[in-house]
Amino acid sequence: MSEITKDLTLEQRLTRVEACIEIQNVMSNYAYLHSANRHLETAELFALDTDDVWSEMTWGRYCGREGIMRLYTGFHTFVDGDRVGKMHIHTLCQPMIEVAADSKTARGIWVSPGLETDSFVRPGDLEAFWCWIKYDCDFIVEKGRWKIWHMRTPGIMMTPYDTPWTKPVFNTIEQGPPMPEEYHPDEPPVGPNWEYSPERVYPYNDPEPPVPYTTWTELKPANRDNTRSKPVTPLLIKKR
Repeated sequence: MSEITKDLTLEQRLTRVEACIEIQNVMSNYAYLHSANRHLETAELFALDTDDVWSEMTWGRYCGREGIMRLYTGFHTFVDGDRVGKMHIHTLCQPMIEVAADSKTARGIWVSPGLETDSFVRPGDLEAFWCWIKYDCDFIVEKGRWKIWHMRTPGIMMTPYDTPWTKPVFNTIEQGPPMPEEYHPDEPPVGPNWEYSPERVYPYNDPEPPVPYTTWTELKPANRDNTRSKPVTPLLIKKR
């Protein structure tokens, strides 16, 4: 119990407990639907009617309803193609969820061990990769339901299943996945992105662990400002 929540009523405390369960279920649903290539339903987990909603991959940020749809029903559908042989699994571990005292917004972070089956190195040939990331998310109540408001996916490592992560094959920090221009992001990601290398130190504060807070207006979470970030090459930022 924190100083911020110690004076809450029993009803307010129960509301926050229920919110934590609902938020965990939203993220579990996200992971389940993403693996099943159900990209429209994945997109609908976001607060699409909230103006500043966004989802940020390691290569860029997709903003607003149009951007979310371009990422999930556009880019991810493009990547999956006919879906034969494709498999993307991103599990959710070490949840840390903090619901605001007013129960209108929340923050949550997860570590996500996972795998990808795609053609990242040799186009046309399916390859198996270990893909570990982190989820850094903000949530908001929209029309009475908890929705994903902002999502970041800071990297940890990506390597072929038979190659140690100490010997990276390519650098996803500086190189985004190939895609048609119509699926390019709206903005650059928060930078610089991090991915394991024998020459790098693990990030000290990315994602930032959630802390107790009363309302969103008093909170200034780290790793949200991308105004000084550079686009990930070879991608160009799509003009809005």
